Amino acid sequence: MISQANSGLPVNAENALKKEMRSGRFSHALLLSGQKGIGKRTLATHLAKGLLCQHEDPALHPCGICRSCKRFENGTHSNLLLPQVKSGDKSIKIEAIRNILDELSHHSLESGARVVLLANADRMTPQAQNCLLKTLEEAADRTHFILTCDSERSILPTILSRCRIERMQPWDDERMAQELRKTGLDRARIDELIRLSEGSIGRAMAIQEDSAYWTARENVQKAFFTIRKPGDIPQRLSLLKDKKDDSSQYLDILETTVSRYLHARMLGSEDIQSPSPLWDKAPAASLRRILDAILSARRLRAANVGWQSVAEQLMQIISEETVKWQQ
Repeated sequence: MISQANSGLPVNAENALKKEMRSGRFSHALLLSGQKGIGKRTLATHLAKGLLCQHEDPALHPCGICRSCKRFENGTHSNLLLPQVKSGDKSIKIEAIRNILDELSHHSLESGARVVLLANADRMTPQAQNCLLKTLEEAADRTHFILTCDSERSILPTILSRCRIERMQPWDDERMAQELRKTGLDRARIDELIRLSEGSIGRAMAIQEDSAYWTARENVQKAFFTIRKPGDIPQRLSLLKDKKDDSSQYLDILETTVSRYLHARMLGSEDIQSPSPLWDKAPAASLRRILDAILSARRLRAANVGWQSVAEQLMQIISEETVKWQQ
């Protein structure tokens, strides 16, 4: 779980938002923008909970212990308004926004602020956004809209112009490592997750919990990175039997690892985890040829060539290269 204290915002910007939330001077419309998995929803939820908190000391909002916080946590707070999206819908339609605005037009059943939390606001249809526009511009006192989006390009300029926009950045490696260490992971796993997640703590957590990914990664290492000669291919190929549905993921993992090796070679760096000691000797020219072979493998799979045949051709090229750098 991502710590409430962490998001993709600079610490001073995040603290400023929390200070405003506790002071009663919070923006009527806030948009948190940035790539998926960097903590937008976590921060938006924290701010919404704080705006509704009823603890007598504003400095403690959200306190987590008052009646309002408890109702927020169990999803029964009537002053928290969320779009109702049908299961399977990929967009937020106008009906969902109309329902929220209808609720806002009626007197609240309880005192305090009202918060509209619109996660994935870039999934709103243009009609839904236009429906929201007037209310967003003329929001009632103590009514706050908190929106999140992965891409501002999908949001109408008229909506953007009426929001305070905070652009959240990918996490740096040290901040990622600090958060991942809290889960008790070892250094090798943390380094791997940082490389794979591209600054998205949410993506790192999702990968860590995806047992299928780690099984695929282990299979890729056994199948492709232990080939020393052509005679090794039949046994390695047997590891990929019945894995055609995973072929795209296998090629992704293989390409990422080889690319990382090539990058290290170009920089003259030795700071890289080896999938096999054999590959410590791999020259840049061989790595480029293998990357070209992976690209060819992708094209063959796209043309519906059988996975076993594609994998065998790829292994043949890898074996040719490994023989060279062992000489």
